[in-house]
Amino acid sequence: MLLEPDVVVQVLLRERLRLAAVATAIVRDVHAADDIFQQVVLTALETRSQFRETDHILAWAVRATRHRAVDLARRRQLRSLPDDVLDLLESRWSDPEAGGQHYRAEALHRCLGKLSPQSRDLIRLRYEDGLTASAIAGRLRRTQDAIYQTLSRIHRSLRACVEREGVPVDAPISGEVPR
Repeated sequence: MLLEPDVVVQVLLRERLRLAAVATAIVRDVHAADDIFQQVVLTALETRSQFRETDHILAWAVRATRHRAVDLARRRQLRSLPDDVLDLLESRWSDPEAGGQHYRAEALHRCLGKLSPQSRDLIRLRYEDGLTASAIAGRLRRTQDAIYQTLSRIHRSLRACVEREGVPVDAPISGEVPR
């Protein structure tokens, strides 16, 4: 049975954060990761005749995302994670039962959107740009303690927001999130 295009797209959109995380872990660029995700969706639609079930789509998409990201990292001359580490990560990424984590990620994404622009900038400097608190303090002309306190406050507010979204932060990750 050939899977319909809308089924392929639904599966990939449901796993968008997981696939973007795969690419981001390798290329360390969220915009490039989004581009890679879009390429994978297009390729999946073009080659959908090879898919027989939805779990196969996910396994293929994880592998395709990984290869595209590694290729981009090489073109950009980035130092990528060793293959054995990527293999270990891929086994986790490909596990359909590990998908419950996307509920947390989606809730966190919504909560990040609720932060003030200054808080989002601070989170971006710390996690997207990978700067230390000391480097951020120097860049923003604030004390290191002030940066630590502000980040701590932001983390607490994000945790509370995710919990208000109905996603227990400390709950074990499974395929379904209790409501």
